[in-house]
Amino acid sequence: MNPERMVSDALRAQAARGRAAPAGTRRPQPPPRPFPIGWVLTIALLVGALVGVSLALVSIFLPGALPSVGAG
Repeated sequence: MNPERMVSDALRAQAARGRAAPAGTRRPQPPPRPFPIGWVLTIALLVGALVGVSLALVSIFLPGALPSVGAG
């Protein structure tokens, strides 16, 4: 067997291994990842705490800067 033929056969065998699956055999879609509700609630809690503390500090150190709500 000549060297060219051996190289040709080796390349064909390598190409056959690297081929994709036939068109009818697709892999199923992976299941969707669950929504990270824990992270969303944690961020919402931290933002709420930050806004609350900011308003409290403004009302303590700058009296009269915030409008009164519900006073009537």
